[in-house]
Amino acid sequence: MATPRKSRKAAALPRDPRSAAIAAMLRVAHNVGWKGATLAAIASEAEIPLDELQAMFTSRAAMVAALMGDIDHEMLARVGSTDSDDSVRDRLFGVVMARLDALKLHRGAVVSILRGAVLDPVTAVTLACASRRSLSWMLAAAGIGHTGIDGEVKMQGLSALYASVQWVWMRDESEDMAATMAHLDRQLRRAESLAQVLRRSVRAKPSRKPARA
Repeated sequence: MATPRKSRKAAALPRDPRSAAIAAMLRVAHNVGWKGATLAAIASEAEIPLDELQAMFTSRAAMVAALMGDIDHEMLARVGSTDSDDSVRDRLFGVVMARLDALKLHRGAVVSILRGAVLDPVTAVTLACASRRSLSWMLAAAGIGHTGIDGEVKMQGLSALYASVQWVWMRDESEDMAATMAHLDRQLRRAESLAQVLRRSVRAKPSRKPARA
């Protein structure tokens, strides 16, 4: 008796339920858009009962947060250890591109989620919180300390830079991401130049002498 073939859909699903649910979310978001990626649709795509999906994720937002955590992990695995002899600009370039390479595996779905978040406040807030955690890991991967007030300045600077690069990446459908890399390089060079100007300004600032009585 011949063994029945598994469907393509079943064969493509990851074995563990958590990964299967996230993979299903990505497929549904890619196929019908984030608005149509309901919990029921995701559960059906993953072939998981709703109660089992709820036991793993309390909401779509929780699934998005888990996805972003997985992207962080993939980014860090791609970066590995950083070379302290490299410039800060080169290290950040490598880290940002490692993240975009990880996102590229799910490009259509991620773009759908990002665009859908504009009209979905819960998803938007989730992405904002997840983005802050991701920025922290990106700076750590680049070997850049980011504690205290100085660290917050670095976080805000990288946030603005990454948002600009991600905007270009969302529209860059080329295989080699040439436009994205060129934009990232320009933004990093501008940031580097600005940092040098600020450092020179601080060093040149005259110290105040105490007033005479």
